[in-house]
Amino acid sequence: MTKQPFSKWTKPGGSPFHWATISSYARLLFHPDTPWVVKGILGLAILYLLSPFDLIPDWIGGLGLIDDLAIVSLLVGWAIKVATRRVQQQSGEKK
Repeated sequence: MTKQPFSKWTKPGGSPFHWATISSYARLLFHPDTPWVVKGILGLAILYLLSPFDLIPDWIGGLGLIDDLAIVSLLVGWAIKVATRRVQQQSGEKK
């Protein structure tokens, strides 16, 4: 039996990893006990993702998309590091 490429990519609700991760970031962003620094970093990630201004333009051979993903990933990772364990645990309990 051969493994299907992209077999884990499914519609919303079908993939536990992607949508659970995104919803946990949203809960972290809107949780009342989340520090303002974390909310600001996540807000910057969303703003950069939606902004028409990029470090590398999107039309340059896919490098612009990789640039967007890298910067947003770094910002989200930084926000998770800054967030306290208590807020992470509280947002995880509300699944």
